[in-house]
Amino acid sequence: MSIGRAVAIAAAADEPGLRRAYAAGLARGASNTQCSAEDERTYGTLRLLTLATLRLPDLFLYAHIVEVLASDPDYDPVPPVAVRAITTPAAGALRLAHRALETHARDVGYQVDAWVDRALEHAGALLSSEVDAEAPVLLDHARLAAIALTRATAATADDRMLVPDELSCGLAHLLAVYLVATAIR
Repeated sequence: MSIGRAVAIAAAADEPGLRRAYAAGLARGASNTQCSAEDERTYGTLRLLTLATLRLPDLFLYAHIVEVLASDPDYDPVPPVAVRAITTPAAGALRLAHRALETHARDVGYQVDAWVDRALEHAGALLSSEVDAEAPVLLDHARLAAIALTRATAATADDRMLVPDELSCGLAHLLAVYLVATAIR
């Protein structure tokens, strides 16, 4: 299946579909983090952001491989192992970034749900926007997630409300990667 078709399938997700995908990504991320939610919630925001960011090099590598395979007619369909290689670190990073949002919200005193809603809305908008058929969609969203998570990490030092803003942006891009990758199957 082409990446463009997978993006179209992912873009068809409505708000409840995005919520289900988000919840599925958080649940699936446990296999990547190999940690319970309770244990993850004991970590600090900075540690969780660092752990999420550590998953991004694998995400970049496998996103590139899947982009290449999806453009090659000899690999139709894309091998499931390649798709899993994207969904696993994407789900792990999504889960850890979500935990960072929860931890930061607890420490600073804001509602997590509003920021998650914003991430879901942003992901829906990203997926439904017009995409260049030749653009490396998976790589672009992975790159933008990395930028957002890095900005959130830097903001922990002195800008308390930039942290959830950047985290919600990073979550949106990670969810976009996760949705597109799962649509490739």
